[in-house]
Amino acid sequence: MARYVSEEPGFQAFVEAVERFPVLSREDELALATRWRRDGERPAADALVQSHLRSVVKLALKYRGYGIYLSDLVAEGNLGLLEAVERFEPERGLRFFTYARHWVRAFMLAHVLKHWSIVDLGTTALQSKMFFRLQAEHARLMATLGESDETIEGKLADKFQTSREQVRTSLQRLGRRDASLDAPVLDGSITFLDTLQDTHEDQESQIAAAQLSSVVRAAVEEIWPTLDCRERLIVDNRLLPADGDSKTLASLGRQLGITRERVRQLEAGVKSKLRTVLDRMLAPTAAEDVETVRAAAA
Repeated sequence: MARYVSEEPGFQAFVEAVERFPVLSREDELALATRWRRDGERPAADALVQSHLRSVVKLALKYRGYGIYLSDLVAEGNLGLLEAVERFEPERGLRFFTYARHWVRAFMLAHVLKHWSIVDLGTTALQSKMFFRLQAEHARLMATLGESDETIEGKLADKFQTSREQVRTSLQRLGRRDASLDAPVLDGSITFLDTLQDTHEDQESQIAAAQLSSVVRAAVEEIWPTLDCRERLIVDNRLLPADGDSKTLASLGRQLGITRERVRQLEAGVKSKLRTVLDRMLAPTAAEDVETVRAAAA
């Protein structure tokens, strides 16, 4: 069995170890299972589990084609083996692994379904059946009916007792594995992550914007007592709207019962007051900073 695990050198020692555990006869299995179930002898349960670890490895080999490490599949299968030994009823006279195979396989398949994609494929019996049989059945129908046959999705939906849409979605997911953003592209000098565009401002821009906003608001607070109700409404709806969506001059004019031009004149007056305060507040700073803040108030 060593030739199957060459890609995982650290796993080699485990495989060689489980090969050394003795193969038990039916009578030995039943005796150990009885001692565990009746008397709670942990060493008896351990011996029963150890004798079938090699069978877990062999079963895991059947599912290694889904991009999951063999060692991970075996680890999950071993959990299924432990579950089986807790539930096994020796009085039924079955060989232990005949019973345990169901649990070992169930744990492995659940692991494959969970890690195949970050998109949840589900782990119900129907979803599991579709995952492991849909591609093969799809390939068979295409070979029989032709790739362009429009009845294939319908036949698959009938066979798996689901909808055509679910069949189409499942085939798309099975045909595309998730790709790591760290995977190299082109000549290997960049990754997928490097090609993604960041739509957010960088930290420097965010800090500058926050500082600018703080200065402007401080200036507004200073002139606020000098503003009448109309000018305050203009500040709240035009210069510093809470939701970021400024009202038009016309809409404010209708609200105040004045013309659009009059609203513009009032706004120009508020901005003039702001510029006077900002010039005083930013006098010690660099000239370009003053111009930046003044432009925001313009």
